[in-house]
This record gives sequence, structure tokens and C-alpha cells, in this order.
Amino acid sequence: MIATLDRRLVGRVLVAVGLLGAVTSVLGAAVGFRFLHELDGALDDSLGVTADAVDALRTTVELGADTVDAVTRTVGETETTTRELSVALRDAEQALAGVASLSDDGIAGSLDAVEGSLPALIDVASAIDTTLSRLAALPFGPAYDPDERFDDSLRAIEREFDGLPEQLRAQADLIRDAGDGLGRVRRGTTRVADDLRALHATLASASTLVDRYAATAEEAADVVAQGHQDLRTNLLVGRALVLVLGLSLLLGQLVPLGAGWFLLRPEAAAAFLARREAAS
Repeated sequence: MIATLDRRLVGRVLVAVGLLGAVTSVLGAAVGFRFLHELDGALDDSLGVTADAVDALRTTVELGADTVDAVTRTVGETETTTRELSVALRDAEQALAGVASLSDDGIAGSLDAVEGSLPALIDVASAIDTTLSRLAALPFGPAYDPDERFDDSLRAIEREFDGLPEQLRAQADLIRDAGDGLGRVRRGTTRVADDLRALHATLASASTLVDRYAATAEEAADVVAQGHQDLRTNLLVGRALVLVLGLSLLLGQLVPLGAGWFLLRPEAAAAFLARREAAS
């Protein structure tokens, strides 16, 4: 009787242990799945924020790279245009210098020479007019009755030439002043072109640096995306491990449950063993 009570007590203990182990296995698996679910959500939110920040950084850097490239091209084109303008100003400066020299030394000097020879020509013309007029008075002389005497025509030319060389020299001085002004503008334009060239070189270096930043931001975005995928894979493996561990613990409770059940029902255990022996 005492042996039967001890056997039944041990059986109940084993069944209780098995049930407790089964409940613990189920609860442990549930807690594990819950923890992994919350971890998945937290990591997803964190990586989502990180991915958004990296994408924003990449977009900003790419926009900055496009802006720097556009500014670099604009500065390069402006430098070329400014350099061409400097060349055009140099040509204009040389042309004005040539015109001033022609007006001062060439035309004005020639007019001075002509103006200096006009008095002698006027005297000669007066003598010619007087001679021809006297010859015309003779019966056999030539017909000479001009509307305007030759010397008067030369005097009119002399009056037209009066002050003209000085005016040409004054204009030559004005042209030289204009050429000097163009020279100053040309030199300033050349300095601006040199500054633009230096700025273009600086912007080109900055463009290269920004392109590197853009490549780094692109790599960072790829790393974040790959890390997100790897974490999801690891969480999936973790869920599988929790499931396998829970099932293993749950199946492990079959031993105390079966042993306790056989101890509580010895007749069923005897029938089971008999069937096993008959089957073998």
C-alpha cells in the first residue's frame, strides 16, 4: 500500500514537473518572440531614422555637387569671355593709338606743310592771274575772265586750313586719352580674368571634394541598407532558434509526463509494454 502511494506521489510529481516544464517552454518561447518583435521594431525605427538622415545627407551633397559644378562652368565661361574682352580692348587700344598717331603726326603734319606753302602758292597764283588778265586785254590775247581768281581760291583754302592742324592734334590727344582709358579698363579686365581663373581652379578642387563626399554618402546609404537587411536576417534566425529551443524544451517534457503517467496508471504501462513485446 505504501509502495503504491509512493509510486503515485512520484507520478504526480513527474507529471507536475512535465506540465510546469511545458508551460515554461511555451511561456519562454512567447517571451522570446515578444522580445525579438520589440527589438525588430526598435531597430527598424532606429535604422529608418538613420537611413532617412543618410538619404537627406546624400541628397544635400548631390545638390551641392550639382551647384558647384554649375558655378564652376559659369566661372570658367565668364573667365573665357573676360579674357576675350581683354584681347578686344587691347586691339581697340592699339587701334586708337594708331589713329591718334595718324591724326597728330600724319595728317596734321601734312596740313602744316600745305598751310606753310600756301602763301607762296598764293603769290604765284596772283602773278598768274595778273599776267593772264593783262594778256586777255590784248586783241590777240587769250580769253581769261574767271568767276573767281586763282589766288582768291587758294586764300579760301588757306582759311579752311586755318586752325585745322591744331584741331586734329587736340582730337589726337582726346583719342590718346580714350586709348589710355581703354588700357586701364583692359588691365583691370585682365586682373579680373586672372582672379576668375584662380576661382575656377578653387571651385574645381571643391567640386572634386564634393564628388568624394557624394560617393561617401552613397556608400553610407548602401551600408545602412545592407545593415538593415542583415539585422532582419539575424532576427529571422533568432526567431527560428527560439522556436527550435521552445519545441526542444517542450518535447523534453514528454519524458517526465510519460513516466508520471505510467506511474499513475501501472495497468496502462503494463498493457503498453505487452504490446511492445508482442510487436517485437
